[in-house]
Amino acid sequence: MPRVLCLIFFASGASALIFETLWFRQAGLALGNSIWASSLVLAGFMGGLAIGNAVAARLGHRLGDPVRAYALAEAAIALTGVGLVVLLPELAALLGPLARPLLDAPWLLNPLRLALALILLLVPSTAMGVTLPLLTKALTPGDAGFGTALGRLYGWNTLGALVGVVGTETLLLGALGVRGAALAAGALNLAAAGVAAWIARRRAFPSLAPAHAPVPRWRRAGAPLRWQHPRAAA
Repeated sequence: MPRVLCLIFFASGASALIFETLWFRQAGLALGNSIWASSLVLAGFMGGLAIGNAVAARLGHRLGDPVRAYALAEAAIALTGVGLVVLLPELAALLGPLARPLLDAPWLLNPLRLALALILLLVPSTAMGVTLPLLTKALTPGDAGFGTALGRLYGWNTLGALVGVVGTETLLLGALGVRGAALAAGALNLAAAGVAAWIARRRAFPSLAPAHAPVPRWRRAGAPLRWQHPRAAA
């Protein structure tokens, strides 16, 4: 199962960078193709990852099943990621009636537009931020093997991100268009969510804990390997 979790995290990484590439394009339509739009998307993406990590660090110990929580996070990424691709170009039209009284005060209108777009970007990127801590917790219920699990997952996720960003520019946009590429990214997230939910349902997610567990006290040297009732052992 560690390989399966690494593969779905590879798909998650590809989806994340497909979405980020599309958000760059859509933010340009909503806010103008400027350094402000690019900075906004990058700030929202990285800020959401930081918030998601902080939430997982704060509340992750309360989760009884991190793989099921991971599946929910992937489903949330799919829905909000696609929704954001559709919504960003319509942002100016949606805000038109509300922003009309502020047209003579661009010093107030522009920060409000940027703040709203940033809040929207934080929703899917925060869900992305919780995924790595959740899978690391699933692979390492204790402290043993933490570095191995973290490095393995991060490596596969980064490789998926590389494939996602290159594939978006060279293949997906030309073949599917912006919304089609967004749906493809969402499908990757939903596939990852489905596999994770299946693993959680089977309770088959692995542990990288040491292979040699402490020998129970009741197992004396030379004792038979079958289970013995405590009274019989006494």
